[in-house]
Amino acid sequence: MLRKSRIADELRKQCESIKVKDIANGVEGCSAAQIAKRLNLDRANVSKELNRLLEEKRVVKVTGRPVYYFDVQVLESLLFIHIQTYEVATLKTFLQETNKEDDFMHIIGSEGSLKTVIQKAKAAMIYPPFGLHTLLIGPTGSGKTMFAEIMYRYAKSHGVLEQDAEFIVFNCAEYADNPQLLLAQLFGYAKGAYTGAMKESFGLVGKANGGILFLDEIHRLPAEGQEMLFMVLDKGCYRRLGEDTLRKVNLLMIGATTENVDSALLQTFLRRIPMTITLPSLQERPLKERLELIEKFFRQEYGQVQLPIYVKRKIMDALLAYACAGNIGQLKADIRLICARGFLECIANGENRIKITTSLLPEQLYNGLFNTQRHEEIASILDLKQEEYLVFDKEAMIEAFDHQDQEDVYEIIDRQYELYEKQGCSDEEINRQIKRYIEDYIAHLLDRMVKNGDGGNEELFKIVHPSVYKAVETAISLAESKLNKKLPKNIYIALALHVSAIMENKLRHPLKQSAYHIALEHPNEFQVAKSMKHFLQSELDIELPQQETIFLTMFLLMENHELENKKIGLLVLAHGNGVARNMVDAANTLMRSTHAHALDMPLKQNVEAFLTIVTEKVVQINEGKGVLLLVDMGSLLSFGEIIEEKTGIKVKTIDMVSTPFVLEASRKTMLPEQTLDQVYEEMKTYIPYIGRTYAKDIKQKMDHDLVIITTCITGEGAAIKLGELIRSAVALIDEYHIEILSCNADSFSSLPLEGKRVLAVVGAIDLPIPDTTYISNDRLILGDGLTTLSHLIINVTGAENVKPQLPNFVINNLLTDSLVFLDPMKANDAITKSFQIINNMMEIMDYNRILIGYLLHLGCMIERIIQKQAMAYSEEEKRIKADEKRYRIIRTAMEIIESTFNITVPDGEVCYIMDIFDTD
Repeated sequence: MLRKSRIADELRKQCESIKVKDIANGVEGCSAAQIAKRLNLDRANVSKELNRLLEEKRVVKVTGRPVYYFDVQVLESLLFIHIQTYEVATLKTFLQETNKEDDFMHIIGSEGSLKTVIQKAKAAMIYPPFGLHTLLIGPTGSGKTMFAEIMYRYAKSHGVLEQDAEFIVFNCAEYADNPQLLLAQLFGYAKGAYTGAMKESFGLVGKANGGILFLDEIHRLPAEGQEMLFMVLDKGCYRRLGEDTLRKVNLLMIGATTENVDSALLQTFLRRIPMTITLPSLQERPLKERLELIEKFFRQEYGQVQLPIYVKRKIMDALLAYACAGNIGQLKADIRLICARGFLECIANGENRIKITTSLLPEQLYNGLFNTQRHEEIASILDLKQEEYLVFDKEAMIEAFDHQDQEDVYEIIDRQYELYEKQGCSDEEINRQIKRYIEDYIAHLLDRMVKNGDGGNEELFKIVHPSVYKAVETAISLAESKLNKKLPKNIYIALALHVSAIMENKLRHPLKQSAYHIALEHPNEFQVAKSMKHFLQSELDIELPQQETIFLTMFLLMENHELENKKIGLLVLAHGNGVARNMVDAANTLMRSTHAHALDMPLKQNVEAFLTIVTEKVVQINEGKGVLLLVDMGSLLSFGEIIEEKTGIKVKTIDMVSTPFVLEASRKTMLPEQTLDQVYEEMKTYIPYIGRTYAKDIKQKMDHDLVIITTCITGEGAAIKLGELIRSAVALIDEYHIEILSCNADSFSSLPLEGKRVLAVVGAIDLPIPDTTYISNDRLILGDGLTTLSHLIINVTGAENVKPQLPNFVINNLLTDSLVFLDPMKANDAITKSFQIINNMMEIMDYNRILIGYLLHLGCMIERIIQKQAMAYSEEEKRIKADEKRYRIIRTAMEIIESTFNITVPDGEVCYIMDIFDTD
């Protein structure tokens, strides 16, 4: 074994004995000296190999004296995260920072009754490449929706989902009595798909692309709907109602139900959801967790009414003991009810505190006082709360940001800033992390408000005085005017809550001067923030902390996500009859869009009248990101500046217009990540002859003479499936309209090939076509077939290289056509589980290729062993002795195979499996 491999194995072995609590207590991993002593190697050589492993991102390096190392796979498994930082100051600090971004740890019961389900949820979200579809089962009120939202945030924070990924919620019960409407809402529909379908609908499946689709009460989804989801889950595509076109989609589905899934859902549907998580009812959870929930809900009520709440000890007994049929949701509602009754008495009696006594209890809570079964357990957990009343007031109040543990937001920012500095992060990275924290802070601010409908002010004004909100609203309006940008609407509410917290003296920690460089990188926002601070101080007659200037700057830097998917408007103006229209029509045709717009100015047209027409058009096509004007000459050059002054819409003008120029401008303005300023600067230096670079590409896109032929021995079904596989894997096939024809040896002669060029023959048999590449089935699946196919297309079309991706359904259904008598579903499940055990215990570099080989080999192996035809392996003992660790790992994985199929896997077969993973 190579020295590096020995060192890596020893480090992994030592790290596997370390637990999370050890890291929290200061354990950092293993040093080079410790490994050198155990392996009897030179310390300098060990250190050299460890740094090579660091370069390969296989270890985490803990800087300090001495330097320690920790195996990446073990750390990821221990913390349920995806490691992205490979050098840290201390593992304890890294653990703390990781936990701050882990919303699961803030759930009551995360280390108790919910520990296992949280581990399953984390595993489901980070499972490569895009997580696992999941089913949440639990009674009404057990927190399934909240749990799904936390899974979504966890997936985003760990890089599985993009930061702009959507969380789309759909309650299947809302349309359960109208299956057609339910399916229309879910999948969308074409115009005229059914009576009343006056226009097309995108559908929630399409909206969830790149994110999560949460289907609440999924058991109310009709069988037809479940079957339509098969294609989404299996192949990542779907059809709108009334439409034949297959649409691509990449989403993660989370379903929630209160029912027995075996009877409520189709078995074929259940088999496509690999992860099932059952949330316990409130009655099944420990009383300590129930007590934590009760206290949390009373603190939240204090946050609403801002009056101390005195809860009699007997009330706690009743809340802990009563039969809460609606679980956590019912518990929260009941606590709100008794607090509301107490509030009315408080007002009626002119008191300055709310007293919750037994006279306020509704019948179902009062009955809890007579539940003697749990009184002994209740008494034990309330031992430390012997006072007559439990008090929830300012001192007892936990901030809405549970994870901050009552810490000042400024103090947290300072501490994070210092940590990133110690870790050697660049200013850019620190800026990004702090901005991300501010976004989280704003999200938690908004969580304090009970939103009603579209978020009206009625509920907000229970927390924030109207005068504060009005002052903030005016300050932000002034800022928008000075910065010439629209800020997200939630900033208004969040900043009002933030200012309100300052006025209540909740934020007092001084922000260190070192953090100010973040704001100084944005001088315009910084100056506007200073003006906002002065305005708020004057308007509200308060003194804001000095650091509030930088904090306001960060608020102003928040992105308006409403504009992320918008496009820059494009308008072409030219003198003459049809000049602008012809260029725009050509560009729109070639780009297959209607994005570019045109207005032609007759030579005798009055300039002022035409300016009015252009202004109206600019207003019409503006999506919030401004408009780019392309003009030919004369007075049209001045239109942009005049229109911007009249309408406030940002307009840029370029006096170079030709069809290639319009084509390139159309492409750039359609990109959602582009800003008007960026496009303007890029287009100013545009080369007029760029049209030549489009010529070859457009020709290939417009022609339909390229063909790929897929073949099979008998029939044509397998060849058609093969065509679907390569179309899913190689995006260039659709992009360049390459036709896929399927045949067998007999039907080849009838293929319509006249005037067409055959790029390749793919499948079970080659065909007599001169100078044509043949790619066999095994080469396609296990070798370089897909890459070869991509290169063939690139060579002919001149396209940019796009790496082919083997679609998931190929792996999932691989055994269907290769097994003789085994149940493919059962075999696939057992073999995949055994593979994951191996993957968790050793590094697999070429994951997809190894997995496919493993699936095919084990399927055949199981059938051989059942038929008592196991294969012998030459020099079996020597092979095992040469790699005992790999042998032990595979032997462990084979336990699943042996128990599932009631067989014994001999060592000879294990050796053949070892060869599959021997890629060195």
